[in-house]
Amino acid sequence: MLLEDLAGFKTKTQGMGYESSFNDPTFDDTESLPRKGTAKDIKRAWAAEADHKFMDSLIKVHWLPDEITNPKYKEWEEKFHRFMTLGGNNEISTMGYLPGSKSIRSSWGPLGVIVQGRVTLAANDMDSVLSGYLSKSKKHIDKYKSSGIPRRPTAFNPVFSNDYVLDRESYNPEKAYNNEFIVDNWKPVGLIADQGGYLIDDVRHTARLQSNEREKQSSYRMAVSLLKYDLPLYDEKMTPIDRKALEEALRGGKG
Repeated sequence: MLLEDLAGFKTKTQGMGYESSFNDPTFDDTESLPRKGTAKDIKRAWAAEADHKFMDSLIKVHWLPDEITNPKYKEWEEKFHRFMTLGGNNEISTMGYLPGSKSIRSSWGPLGVIVQGRVTLAANDMDSVLSGYLSKSKKHIDKYKSSGIPRRPTAFNPVFSNDYVLDRESYNPEKAYNNEFIVDNWKPVGLIADQGGYLIDDVRHTARLQSNEREKQSSYRMAVSLLKYDLPLYDEKMTPIDRKALEEALRGGKG
């Protein structure tokens, strides 16, 4: 079967190829700047060929690690709260899942923020996009204060283009745990706690510990963070988590 959208994207990007710094997804550094135009062209080609209705239909989740999945993130709550106050005009990396999916998980971390927004680039494997890691000075970030910080592929070649997602036919659900969907003009619409469906039970148990022990527990800390936001809560199967029951569990009650 001919994949019209993917075929069109491959035609538009034929002959394009480059490698740039993974730490400069905005292509503003001296070494990256000459490749900025090509990176923009790739995103334009994708936008012209993509099935945007399909992109809108996907469940898009930005995942954050905790100190269990990544020991570097001992202050992961702060990272989570910073993300929740980040302007929606800054492009972010998400993972995309088919509507109705019963397993919304990622090796990236156990805390997910479901967002709605406009997808500007997508691939079945994040290593085919390499949208980079943004670590810039305040002066650099201020440059994009109004327009928002863009994300672009920091490398591209014909092999990578085979893995791009343009429509349902080119989307591979078996790679959902490692895909990448860049999203712009987004807003958070829900939160996911990947705790094996036992978040409330775990919180109820830890809430009865001494405060110095209780506050070390990941599930307890996650519940406190989730409840700061008036958004629907879900587990990794997209089963709703009862907010009142979770609040009661934090107090050590039965829920």
